[in-house]
Amino acid sequence: MYMTNEKWEQNNQDYLKESYEETGFTAGGYAVRKLICGGCGRVFYTTIYTKKYCHSYWCGNQANNRRQREYRQMRRQDLVCQCCGEKFTPKRAGARYCSNAYRQKDYRKRVTDATSAQNEYLDGR
Repeated sequence: MYMTNEKWEQNNQDYLKESYEETGFTAGGYAVRKLICGGCGRVFYTTIYTKKYCHSYWCGNQANNRRQREYRQMRRQDLVCQCCGEKFTPKRAGARYCSNAYRQKDYRKRVTDATSAQNEYLDGR
């Protein structure tokens, strides 16, 4: 069975740690780096230059989800209510009103306006 570099590193963290502490950054001719995982925050040792996470699948996905959540939250801040004109931070991305009361008020206004327009059209005949 073939073992990837990442799997080997996961299984041999003790060896990499000893090599890092004893020889100062080398293990078998490879540079060893001490990093803090971007996903879970644990300290780990690696010889892979581009590695950021102790487990690329779990911690990489966790960090990516956190970044996306923060980005979505940042984009939602300080919207203007379409009914009252006040600034608000919505709980979901598609919100247009600062409260259910204003949402309902605007809905009733639109329905009433549409009905009035229909009545005016019929009366004009």
